[in-house]
Amino acid sequence: MNGSIARSALAVIVTLLMACATAHADPTPGTVQNFTYGSGQTAHPYIVYTPRGWVPRDHLPLLVMLHGCETTAYEQMEANLYNPLADRKHFVVLYPDTDAIENSQPGPLARCWQFFNPDDFQRGEGDGAAVAAITHIVMNAWGINSQRVYLMGMSAGSFLSADMAAEYPDLYAASGENAGGAYADFTCVFQSEVSLSAEQSAQEAYAEMGSRARVVPRIVIGGDADQGIPPACADKALLQGLRTDNLVLDHNQTEPIKLTPASVTDGQVPDGLSYTVSNYRDGHGCLIGQRWLVHGMNHFWSGGSSNPKWANFTDPKGPSAADASWAFFSRFTLANTAWSCKPPAKAHKHHKHHKRKKRHKAKK
Repeated sequence: MNGSIARSALAVIVTLLMACATAHADPTPGTVQNFTYGSGQTAHPYIVYTPRGWVPRDHLPLLVMLHGCETTAYEQMEANLYNPLADRKHFVVLYPDTDAIENSQPGPLARCWQFFNPDDFQRGEGDGAAVAAITHIVMNAWGINSQRVYLMGMSAGSFLSADMAAEYPDLYAASGENAGGAYADFTCVFQSEVSLSAEQSAQEAYAEMGSRARVVPRIVIGGDADQGIPPACADKALLQGLRTDNLVLDHNQTEPIKLTPASVTDGQVPDGLSYTVSNYRDGHGCLIGQRWLVHGMNHFWSGGSSNPKWANFTDPKGPSAADASWAFFSRFTLANTAWSCKPPAKAHKHHKHHKRKKRHKAKK
């Protein structure tokens, strides 16, 4: 009997020691996992990066990164350095990829999102529908905080990001673009005379939002020497976003968010490129839009990996687009974008005011 008790006690001690060791173990490393949405020629592969130390109960934010033409989700992931940032800031990253049909498109359109297809300008259609569906799958499987889902794009992925900001404002709290353009304005790439004006694009984006209309903050990044997407397209993308936000707030494209920056600052990457950051604020002084213009940068992801293997995708001499976009995105939730820096009214004061009004009416 005593021997049995001793063995039981020893087992308890061993269990406690193992629990203590587990509690003090290093966090689990970040993981890269590959999945596929759909089947056949229209199946979309996608990659999910889970940051170091993730546990489901954390309900982390999610950043969705859309690659550019002639690029894969894997190449974009390796080039842009979101994964190490996700380890530090603790968020999940989703990298959707194009399908087999898009991969086989000719020339510079190979592996390209269908940003020029009118189907992609409508909710529930085209690539946007696939990316939104994948986003929901990842949100459910990884226990994502549904208030903190963000969308970022590079080149063709930026055009899709701008489209989806109008199509799915109820899903993505904020959107961002590196070297892209405005909603439904693919002809901007060709500097065409039929390219939409920022005013027209804003109005069409607002119409697409419909009953789901809400303010969607936007960050736009790109080089002033971009030979792939004219820098003016990126300028128009930001203005379209701000004008659409104004329509949501006041049914007027030019206010309450001013279409000129509230502040402009210049920066310099050590031994790298200089850049200018323009901040746009709403009627309460809340940051709602941001433009990073990298001087001398061509059609690249700004910052990112210095590995020569990814030299076609990123310019490491620029400021980190990953750091800049996450610093911008992390300010916002779905429920807190318009007047995002204004303290909410205290409910109990409103309640007392309401009761006073009722008593006043009763005396009459």
